[in-house]
Amino acid sequence: MKIDSGQWQRTVIEGAAALAIEVTDDQVRAMNAHARLLLEWNRITNLTAIIDPMEVAVKHYVDSLAAVLWIGEGVRILDAGSGGGFPGIPLKILHPELSITLVDSVRKKVSFLKHAIRTIGLEGIEAVHGRLETLGESPRYRGAFDMVVCRAFSSLETFAERTADFLAPGGSLLALKGPQTDHPLEAAGSGSTIRLGGRSFTIQVNSYQLPFLNLQRRAVRLTPMTKEG
Repeated sequence: MKIDSGQWQRTVIEGAAALAIEVTDDQVRAMNAHARLLLEWNRITNLTAIIDPMEVAVKHYVDSLAAVLWIGEGVRILDAGSGGGFPGIPLKILHPELSITLVDSVRKKVSFLKHAIRTIGLEGIEAVHGRLETLGESPRYRGAFDMVVCRAFSSLETFAERTADFLAPGGSLLALKGPQTDHPLEAAGSGSTIRLGGRSFTIQVNSYQLPFLNLQRRAVRLTPMTKEG
């Protein structure tokens, strides 16, 4: 299989369909264009360790698209630590009405994101260079998003500490994670209360399986119980 092949595009479409997510031919072509740019830039800029075409299709695109199962339409989304644009760019391609801000602390990665956005012709999406701790104090970004999503954080504690300030009232955090828990309350079940970064959240844990590679994944959604601090 190669990037740009019909087989690669069918893998994304069929993989998403296995999660009850419909991807059109036009949408998968846009994702294919992003994948091609990703691997071209990856030769000189460290964007991803995943370069096998099958793994790119499933681990990057299908897994990113899975987030749509837990977000609404027309919401303002912050992609925290976007890297090569995951999950933000696939989500934007799937649902153009989403307003998405991609944030990364590595300038070269943000340069790639801006180039990809221009090349693919996406609108209503921007790439911002900066540290989450600093941006969360800015009036432009503090309290400005309905959801913060991520795939890169090592722990829920760190994720919550660095991103909760971005949430508007009623907003929530969504972490796409592997099968292992890093906090004992992750196994307590949906609706439990969890304390992270000095704040209280209700936690919902949803398990799903990535097709073709049969990898177990979890989507952990954290919703602040009250406006604290």
